[in-house]
This record gives sequence, structure tokens and C-alpha cells, in this order.
Amino acid sequence: MERLTSGAVEYTVEPTGDGGFVLIRNDEHSEAFARIVRDLINYPNDEFAVLATGDGRDGYERIVILPL
Repeated sequence: MERLTSGAVEYTVEPTGDGGFVLIRNDEHSEAFARIVRDLINYPNDEFAVLATGDGRDGYERIVILPL
């Protein structure tokens, strides 16, 4: 999680205020961001929940990551 919260060229990070955070896509790197989102969705764990929102096409716009 530390790697995700430090930010990356593919997205910006905003805290949710309740221990979670939101990754918001950088439009110039939408394909790479979609891969990150898919990896998080498919990562089995009991540490956090993920809620992704689509962009109305085939990509993702943001993902909310909340601790369990």
C-alpha cells in the first residue's frame, strides 16, 4: 500500500479521511492505470476493499481503497 500512496505518473492520490485513499487516473496514462486497477481488483486479500469507477468507455477513472 505504501507504494500506491506515494503516487505515480499514472495517477494522483487523495485521502478519503477515514484511512483510505483514492487513486485518480492521469488521462495520459489511462491504459497503465487500468492495469493497476485490474491488479488491485484481482488481488485477493483481507486488508482492504476496492471500489472502482469506470469512465463510461472501457477504462477506469478512479479507484477507492479502504482498509477493512
